[in-house]
Amino acid sequence: MPSSARRIFLPAPRVIGISSSHRDRVEALREATYAQPARTSAPRRGARPQGAASYEALVESWRFEPILHFQARLGAGFAIAIDSRRRAPLYIFAGRSCQIQMHGAAPVHVEHGDVVFLPRGGAHRIFDTPHLAPMPFHSIIAHQSAREGQTYAIDLEATHGRASPADLAQATAVSGSFFWSERLQAAPLVARLPEMVHLRRRDDVQPWLAPMADLLHWLSSVPDGGRGVGMTEAVNALIRHIVLQHLREDSPAQVVASVRGHADPAGVAPSAARHDARLLPALHAMHTRPEQPWTMEMLAGLCHMARTTFATRFQQQTGLPPMGYLARWRVQMAARLLRERRMSLDEVASRVGYSTGAILARAYKRVLGMSPRGRGR
Repeated sequence: MPSSARRIFLPAPRVIGISSSHRDRVEALREATYAQPARTSAPRRGARPQGAASYEALVESWRFEPILHFQARLGAGFAIAIDSRRRAPLYIFAGRSCQIQMHGAAPVHVEHGDVVFLPRGGAHRIFDTPHLAPMPFHSIIAHQSAREGQTYAIDLEATHGRASPADLAQATAVSGSFFWSERLQAAPLVARLPEMVHLRRRDDVQPWLAPMADLLHWLSSVPDGGRGVGMTEAVNALIRHIVLQHLREDSPAQVVASVRGHADPAGVAPSAARHDARLLPALHAMHTRPEQPWTMEMLAGLCHMARTTFATRFQQQTGLPPMGYLARWRVQMAARLLRERRMSLDEVASRVGYSTGAILARAYKRVLGMSPRGRGR
């Protein structure tokens, strides 16, 4: 070693005692820091990661089985009364304008291309002449001029012998479907809709409305249209988009309005409470994995919220406590499986998060007011 070189002596390192729990935390932090996935190209702006929580993912699995589809050509000088609360209609209006009126509420003017959804059913009438005695709906069905499967074509003008080419061109036509209201209400997000949802084509707020209304009008036409083929899928898609429009933040009041004089039965706070995107991870987990043994703590953890904060915000948005919402969704999924597949009650219970068929049956009765055995009646 050259004489000019200097020796440097370093002190021996100090050994500090570390507890096992502290060591575990350090190791966990090290793994979180260094065990990162390989960096990939940046996603397209506005794209949502595959499998990410979204309102679209929540409603995608919905399927409501209609009682029937129809298209009614009503002409001029008509009034129709629908009194059943159990039947929830979805109407698409075409041709001449008319009015729809819920019992005890003011009439609502509807025009060509408008959509009206009554998710809870209820007595109402459709008319163009206010003082005309209404014809009951069952009488309207009796005037069917054609039928294809579960799609009815009704032509009151032809039945009354008053149809002319000019009349037919100017007739009021109403297309749509009827659903069992209790099955719609079993879907918590549908249950949060106002008593009447009225989408106005001329408002041009939702660009999807006009083409969808035109498609449904054509699909429901038995004599010279789609003859009902694809109608069930199309009306289900329309219900999904109605709920999505209601949940989105851009001015929902412009699109969805409750009938004046009818309060929201769920007692919701202002509409802004409906749009807390921080709850999406919990909602997505419930909808896509209902079979998991979710607890309040687990769902709150998905949203990075304290248990109390999560429960409060969740009820503000959905009108239900988290576990009550989950129970309703599980029962709706169970009802669908029982309708569409040959499965025992125990098999269905295991698919939707209940340990036995007996426990599912009690939840079914509590939510839908009937036993699984009586679901078809």
